[in-house]
Amino acid sequence: MSPQQIAPLPAAQDAAALDLLDQAFATDPTLGWYLFSQRSDYAQRRRAYLQIYQDLHRANRLPILAAWQADQLLGVSYYNPGRQPIDPDSLQRAGQAIHEYCGAPSLERLDLLLEHFERQLGATDFALIEFIGVASGQQGRGIGSALLAQTLADCRQQACPGVALETGEARNIGLYRRHGFQLSGQLQLPGLQQHYLLQSWQSPA
Repeated sequence: MSPQQIAPLPAAQDAAALDLLDQAFATDPTLGWYLFSQRSDYAQRRRAYLQIYQDLHRANRLPILAAWQADQLLGVSYYNPGRQPIDPDSLQRAGQAIHEYCGAPSLERLDLLLEHFERQLGATDFALIEFIGVASGQQGRGIGSALLAQTLADCRQQACPGVALETGEARNIGLYRRHGFQLSGQLQLPGLQQHYLLQSWQSPA
């Protein structure tokens, strides 16, 4: 059997990565909360949101890592090393697209979560891990852990002082702890408990 390989995702593989991400996050509590998973068109709006997100990520030339075995895409990691600035025009277009395809209430809930995450981070320029997804049927093989490790290594090479992420999946916290993250806070909302995790590489003052 050929070994797993991790490398930057070519733009030509974006459609396959979007399929993988959509399947991996089909039951994600955070997406389900701000995209209103109880509504009948949730699958379509989730797909639309992830497409908008991927387009924004690419427009700002942010990195995407992918794990392959032979020609099979096994997992992806979307992140922002060093909190690179997002082009305001592309961000405005993304907001307009979310409003159009997902609805104003979804955009309001997303903005609420983003604002709270920013308050957690303060003025730090920590890297942000946004999505790590593993293909359906491939969980338990260490793919997510390998992608997370490579993502952290890349952020270290960019001289980031640390990394932050948020998740509504409490079952993932153990994985993040094993990679050096610490739970920094929580947000309790009706229908969602959001967890915030940080890893700092700066020496104490």
